[in-house]
Amino acid sequence: MNPFPYHGPVRGSALCDREDVLDALLVAARAGRVAAVAGPAGHGVSSLALEVADRLRSEGADPVLVGLADLADGNDLAHRLPPSAGPNAAEAKDPVERPLLVDDADRSTADGAATDAGLRLREAAGGSGLLLFGHDAGALERLLAPGEEPLEIGPLPLAAWLPYALERFLETDVWVANEHVEAAHRLVAGHPRHLQHLSHELWDLASGRGRRVEDAMLEEALERVAGREARTWTVTWTTLTPNQRRFLRAVARGGGEAHPFGRDFLSGAGLTTASSAQRAAASLRDRGLLDEVGGALRVADPLLARWLSIGA
Repeated sequence: MNPFPYHGPVRGSALCDREDVLDALLVAARAGRVAAVAGPAGHGVSSLALEVADRLRSEGADPVLVGLADLADGNDLAHRLPPSAGPNAAEAKDPVERPLLVDDADRSTADGAATDAGLRLREAAGGSGLLLFGHDAGALERLLAPGEEPLEIGPLPLAAWLPYALERFLETDVWVANEHVEAAHRLVAGHPRHLQHLSHELWDLASGRGRRVEDAMLEEALERVAGREARTWTVTWTTLTPNQRRFLRAVARGGGEAHPFGRDFLSGAGLTTASSAQRAAASLRDRGLLDEVGGALRVADPLLARWLSIGA
């Protein structure tokens, strides 16, 4: 059986390099405190929410897990949350009894009413722990008390992924060299979902061809993963304005090294003014399609960047 999950969130031992964050969230839930975790799409935020809920249940708690992915706006928040535990909830002997876990909690600030949303979330928790999960760290921070910040997760470091992947290949009798795992990690820049998917395809290819990963399989596995992801990217692409498309494609083709508001960049992208580029960049960042690293913009998803650069 393929040891690398392909569909949906990962659970249990399939989570890699997230124990420190899991421990921090569990401590907060047990103490009846508020905590939050943020990370880009595909980096395991929903997986963390599900895993925390599972671990709390194993301890005898009864967590409530609510997803807000399809929340219309902040005014719709009250209809998605469980009823408040009441004014005496804070006097409960055990604050871990019924912690509230809210996935896609950053959606609760969609109408800009972050303060009100934060109060409603605390009220719904009723004195038990409140754990918030989402992709937008800034939006989550607005739900927290002053001075509190969300924990942030990012790409998986090679030092954590290499032993994890090697063990899973070898325990299923599929031989893989360190160099192949390192190359797969490099191809997707440590993106957790893509790493799982790429390793899934490598295992699948090798298991049917002598149970041994060969060099040529890397490109074949990458094409398989990109082909599946392209369906989602095509839908996203159709929702972008012409300027947003031009800007995103130009950033992808610049490889993260371009100066996206300089004259040469604007001319090459087909944008007429710096202000139009800035508006496009702002909206693309808000949608999680662009990241800023060291003052430079890059496409947040490395496989999306590859898809754009070869002719989306």
